[in-house]
Amino acid sequence: IPPGGAAEVGALARTMETMRRNLIDLTATLRRREAEAQAVLGGIVEGVYAVDRNRMIRYLNPQAARLLGVTTEQAVGRFCGDVLKPREADGRRPCDVRCPILEARTAGSAGAIEHLLGAGAGEPRTAVITSAAPVEGLQVQVIRDESELEAVRRARDSVLANISHEFRTPLAAQLASIELLLEGMEKMPPEKRRELVTSLERGTRRLTQLIDNLLESVRIESGQLAIRRQTVAIADVVSDAAAMVASLLAQRRQTLAVAVPEELPLLAGDRTRLTQVFVNLLANANKFAPEDSVVRIGAEAQPGKLIAWVEDEGPGPAGRDDAALFARFQRGGGAEPEPAGLGLGLWLVKSIIERHAGSVAFERTAAGRTRFTLTLPVETPP
Repeated sequence: IPPGGAAEVGALARTMETMRRNLIDLTATLRRREAEAQAVLGGIVEGVYAVDRNRMIRYLNPQAARLLGVTTEQAVGRFCGDVLKPREADGRRPCDVRCPILEARTAGSAGAIEHLLGAGAGEPRTAVITSAAPVEGLQVQVIRDESELEAVRRARDSVLANISHEFRTPLAAQLASIELLLEGMEKMPPEKRRELVTSLERGTRRLTQLIDNLLESVRIESGQLAIRRQTVAIADVVSDAAAMVASLLAQRRQTLAVAVPEELPLLAGDRTRLTQVFVNLLANANKFAPEDSVVRIGAEAQPGKLIAWVEDEGPGPAGRDDAALFARFQRGGGAEPEPAGLGLGLWLVKSIIERHAGSVAFERTAAGRTRFTLTLPVETPP
């Protein structure tokens, strides 16, 4: 060992120890940052996946895996187009003609709206894919599922079209009745005038129901529907509703049979909105039940609750899926004597009844009738 060699070996040992500690600290920092990145990628709503220069998937976060219906192990190492399965256009895959990954390599970033089949069956998922430029051999894509948003857009467009149609039909009929009244006011027989005025009343009630349903729908969606609790007799609610739809029933020569005992227990609820529930159910029965038929309303008391129902002789909704039947913008599948409505009536019935801590159900009775049954808690004595 040369002179001073021991000191040099000691200095080298200290340097190596410092390097070891720095390496440990660096490794811990990298692991911490990796954990933070994994937490971010696992916590965001969007799916994220990374591909190499050959567009082979090298990373897939849980959201992207769920959207595509695969596990990370099933996706990593495969060509991204084989995992996403974008719907073909003109017999060619988007991967071959307008891939956002390839476009981003020259433009810096790119995006596309794709309809992805993934590994699942059924309708494709609508997704927005945004691709970034490559960094150190990897290229990151963010994929956002807009299937529900796209369905809402379609429903909105359909509802707007229906609103226009639904309002135009009664308004056109009312305008025609007004013109006939103006032209023949002096010489028209009284029974003819009464007929035209009755037609105006029906059109006005129909418009009022449409507007009320739309307003209630907006209030429910915005969380602004307030239920005013008051003592309510179900017989009074039924009477109010029957008066509001009397002209609609008369138009189709339908009879309303009411079997609601006066001695039923009282409810704690909002009389106006409970009346709207029965108006919607009666209007529904009026549309789907045959002419010259009987629409029935009944009620009975059970321990701690009141059961009420609206029953008609129509064929009932197509299918028996209660979730779909009471869904917003869901219209009846049977033939309607009038243009299809907005699909809000039964959804509002369910929403209002549930806000009264009750429930609603649909069934076909043994007599072959369509029945909607409401279950509501009775008022608790002080």
